[in-house]
Amino acid sequence: MSKLKTPYILSLDKHGQDAIDEQLGHLIDQTVCICYTTTNEEINGIKAGSRNNYDPQISVQANLEGNVKTGRYRVLIDDNTYSYFYNDSVWFLCQDEGKRAVIYFK
Repeated sequence: MSKLKTPYILSLDKHGQDAIDEQLGHLIDQTVCICYTTTNEEINGIKAGSRNNYDPQISVQANLEGNVKTGRYRVLIDDNTYSYFYNDSVWFLCQDEGKRAVIYFK
């Protein structure tokens, strides 16, 4: 699979870890939003995260740094605002046309 064109929805359940890994590799050095949310919804039959409410959630937006071979990634703003994660923590990835990608992890 080549780099997905926006808009796209990519789910671990439906598309698998290889598709998630490949798209993460294409997002390195791009601005992304990393999101942990307690709310799930269904979009076109795919389990997805929801950020349109006041349920608990944390998001950090910055350039994605990482290494496809090690599966280790981070977004870093400063010593107090950052997120580290592994590729197998990502369960949902989406991007609207003209927007930054949102990466949901568990």
